[in-house]
Amino acid sequence: MRQAAELLQDKKYYDAGHYDIAVVGAGHAGCEAALAGARLGCTVVLFTMSLDAVANLPCNPNIGGSAKGQLVREIAALGGEMPRIADKCGIQFRMLNRSKGPAVRAPRAQMDRRRYQIEMKHVLEKTPGLSLKQAEIVELLGYRAEGGRIVLDGVLSRTNAVYRTKRVILTTGTYLDSRIIIGETIYEGGPDNQFAAKGLADSMRDFGLPLQRFKTGTPVRVNGTSLDLSQMEVQEGDDEAWTFSYHYGADQAKEPRIEQMPCYITWTAEETHALVRVNLERSPLFSGVIEGVGPRYCPSFEDKVVKFPERSRHQLFIEPTGRDTEEMYVQGLSSSMPEEIQLQFLKTIPGLQNAKVQRTGYAIEYECLDPRCLQADLRVKELDGLFAAGQINGTSGYEEAAGQGILAGINAARSLHGQEHLILDRTQAYIGVLIDDLITEGTSEPYRMMSSRAEYRLLLRQDNADLRLSEIGHYVGLLSEVQYQAFTDRKSKLEAEIKRLKSAKLTPSPEANAFLLAKGSAAISNSTSLAEILKRPEIEYLDLREMDDAIETNDPMLAESVQNEIKYEGYIRMEERRIEKFRQMENRVLPETIAYKHISGLRLEARQKLDLIRPISVGQASRISGVSPADIAVLLVYLEGNKNHDIT
Repeated sequence: MRQAAELLQDKKYYDAGHYDIAVVGAGHAGCEAALAGARLGCTVVLFTMSLDAVANLPCNPNIGGSAKGQLVREIAALGGEMPRIADKCGIQFRMLNRSKGPAVRAPRAQMDRRRYQIEMKHVLEKTPGLSLKQAEIVELLGYRAEGGRIVLDGVLSRTNAVYRTKRVILTTGTYLDSRIIIGETIYEGGPDNQFAAKGLADSMRDFGLPLQRFKTGTPVRVNGTSLDLSQMEVQEGDDEAWTFSYHYGADQAKEPRIEQMPCYITWTAEETHALVRVNLERSPLFSGVIEGVGPRYCPSFEDKVVKFPERSRHQLFIEPTGRDTEEMYVQGLSSSMPEEIQLQFLKTIPGLQNAKVQRTGYAIEYECLDPRCLQADLRVKELDGLFAAGQINGTSGYEEAAGQGILAGINAARSLHGQEHLILDRTQAYIGVLIDDLITEGTSEPYRMMSSRAEYRLLLRQDNADLRLSEIGHYVGLLSEVQYQAFTDRKSKLEAEIKRLKSAKLTPSPEANAFLLAKGSAAISNSTSLAEILKRPEIEYLDLREMDDAIETNDPMLAESVQNEIKYEGYIRMEERRIEKFRQMENRVLPETIAYKHISGLRLEARQKLDLIRPISVGQASRISGVSPADIAVLLVYLEGNKNHDIT
């Protein structure tokens, strides 16, 4: 461990300046963290190993998707940048799971990859107080203060530049000691053949940070002119003009979408699977070459063949990567098999028989943190001034990274301003679920956000993220007064329309009953509120236009929120009662000084887990694997018996 002031006494090093916050890594977590910090009045330096890799989308260039779309909407409500850039750079927009319940519907958009990077880089460059620099950070700098705690005071670059800083946010993605694996070919490298980050992981170990090794991968990219698209199923985008950001009343949300690009669907064949089986000994995944743990919910193709031998085919999505390129992404064919085997795969797949490969698929291994070393505000527990966000915390996905990034940036800034840190809990946001899962349970594989992880997902819908989080975005200072006023206007319109539907009556008439019968619904014999009519499963909000001229038709996002709030009112009330019980447990605070090893009645495993994670509440303690309900009962008795005493 070396201190910034100590290094600067050596002429080998030079003083590169002082900043409030240093953000190491300019992927999706780093961009959101740097923007949040700068917009909240801090001086921020954002480091990237290559300015051409800022906000890169090295895997599938899409934003959103199942559960991930909820994250993007939450980032929008808090005042983040990803949703705005995604709206500008999308080339196909689709609302997933339309036929299912509102809790699992999710917006997804295919991006113009290069335009997304250009737009985000330009925003960073124009933001006051933010300096974007191409430099590799190789060492954390700090010292041990009185009391034994370690305090960070800077970072060191590969070129011996010392950046003095009060806060550091690590957002290094998949670059730490990373290596690319393609069959028997193995070499140091990051995504898209960028350099691997060397040295920083060793520095993190010197500071006592716990690291683990994970793996992810990406499939081949092919030239679209070499494909036979007639053999594939066309997948068009939505006509409905929804957006990720709420635009807070701007006209853009009402404009019809134009120039969407189609995607395509094809399938692997039994011959494709046979190639995997014959060449399995050459798969780094099964030969033991790959040491890192891969993502369960985004497995390599060879892993799918082995784990699902009963499947004769697997679905593939052929998706464009931009308007000004013919490069297509083959989603579902992620592989670390040798290059020649990947080429053989393609020849067996309808529409891809003559495909020209532009980028070979690969696996990438990298170092990341055990996220149990973090607190709920994304501070590292044992180091003053250090935060972490994104894939360094064991997650996968651009959206999970951005959600962590904006929270880390907010809290780094608030800590400098002497303000209370922002913590989102499981009842408020998918971001809260994500972080709570990480810091409470840790993760033994790249963590992917899924709607099934959110026990209150009916309240954490993608259509109401602004209602849940815009107050917070304004409170912390990322939503302007103009944006906030527009939000309150939308909220007022929503509440007024719900109230109107509850009071407006549909009276029995031949026309009214003909309308209901045509929708497969029962006729009415008494005056019935439009809200009660809407609660019928077969009736949609926009269907009511036939009976009510005041139905909102110009704002699809508002219309969806009105429908969900009325149609699922009973279920929402039940979920709110469950949340009240949840909060009772969350409000039982556990003192930082509590000595679990001295609590008689706790099982040994519970003592060890509680001492390691140091939960902030009884609720969080109850979610730790290895802590049983009986242990929680013992803990509650102990707290009650010691409520008037210091707990040590």
